[in-house]
Amino acid sequence: MQHRSWGALPVLGSVLLAAALVIGACSSGPDRRFAADAVRAADVVERINAPGSLEAAAQAAMTAPAAGQIDRLLVADGARVHQGQVVAQLSSSQVDAQIRQARSALAAASSLGSVVPTLSTGSAISLVNDVQSQVASTSDTVLNALRGILPMLPEPQRSRLADQLDQAQERIAKAQQRADRAARQAAAAASQQVDAVRRSVDAATAAQRAQAAVAVEVAESQRDRLTLRAPLSGTVQLGRSGTGGGSGLPTLPSLPAGAEQALQGFTGGAATDQTGPVLRTGAEVAAGQTVATVYDVASLTVAASVDETDVALVRAGQPAVVELDAFPGARFAARVRRVAVAPSPSGRSAAGGVTYQVDLALGEVVEAAGDERRPTPRVGMTATAQIEVRRARGALSVPGSALVGRDRGQAVFVIEGGKVRLRQVRVAADGEDRVAIAAGLREGERVVSRGAERLRDGQDWPGS
Repeated sequence: MQHRSWGALPVLGSVLLAAALVIGACSSGPDRRFAADAVRAADVVERINAPGSLEAAAQAAMTAPAAGQIDRLLVADGARVHQGQVVAQLSSSQVDAQIRQARSALAAASSLGSVVPTLSTGSAISLVNDVQSQVASTSDTVLNALRGILPMLPEPQRSRLADQLDQAQERIAKAQQRADRAARQAAAAASQQVDAVRRSVDAATAAQRAQAAVAVEVAESQRDRLTLRAPLSGTVQLGRSGTGGGSGLPTLPSLPAGAEQALQGFTGGAATDQTGPVLRTGAEVAAGQTVATVYDVASLTVAASVDETDVALVRAGQPAVVELDAFPGARFAARVRRVAVAPSPSGRSAAGGVTYQVDLALGEVVEAAGDERRPTPRVGMTATAQIEVRRARGALSVPGSALVGRDRGQAVFVIEGGKVRLRQVRVAADGEDRVAIAAGLREGERVVSRGAERLRDGQDWPGS
């Protein structure tokens, strides 16, 4: 006789009932992985974030034109100065030696006229040739010594001195041509009277005097630059004496005989790093070393790095909000002043592309934490700029999550008759939460706002 167990039936029935309920729940009601939203009008503001730092509106460094010593500091560190005000007075024994050498050559060339009448024709011409060689050698030594320090000088001082030396060399070449012509004339007049020789010698010595005068002029201009004047109005920050062991200067090219000695002091002694104590009167400085820098902090600039994918949207005049790491909770008004034409030399975005510098004028505080002291921005502080690049007022909009990327551009899924249809749209502004649509949608239409990435064009809408 077969026996049937009835004790397990209630348990089995409960399991079947629960499974039926689960199946019923899955087959009825909306799929919560999907959601829809109506197209409606809204104000949409698109901003891009760009990291950066604060810079002075303008700054300019005053550098030593040659190795020397600080004789006087006429301003204190942090003092306000006006454009043209004397900040420091330097002295340089090497510049003084250059001037004496050039003046000696000029004196030698100028003294020839008085001795010509007492000499024979041959002796006069020989003397002219000797002095011509001396003057040319001395002038070349002075000018080449000055040209040798060019690699040590910063811009724009380097370019100014290079232009001056180029002009001097051109004038010397012309003077040499005149001297050669005069020497040939003197040789042709050797058989004639001394007056004719003197006239020819005068012409030759005039060329040599001009050559020596050029060397004097250039050397004296270096001495004038030893007086450092503020190139703009602002706040002074004095340089620092280096603490390194070497000069930190580049290797000089080969120079003519005697020029190495002339350059002693231009290249040796002082280190050029700016990590030591603040410079004081009596301190030694190297050629090109920063003695002081003037910062115009009456207004500050945010130098921001904008990715190449966003820079096309940035234009001068656009408003922005700036946050500083030093003042959490504070926000400053700002406005785009300049967009760089070329990418930053060393700028790379997180995605590996290039970045462009965008300068923004920093304005007043528009928001600050109530328990903070009034924030005082300083040069060098880290900043983040939120630049308003596009704004759409009262435009048709959809949630940002509704946009899907397709090969032919941006699109959304529109729900029509129980199915989803992929439709291309044109974006007017991409805001933080919503996207303004310039074309492709009508107000009141429903678009997929969640789960669009799981759908394909033409399938049934699973969200209802």
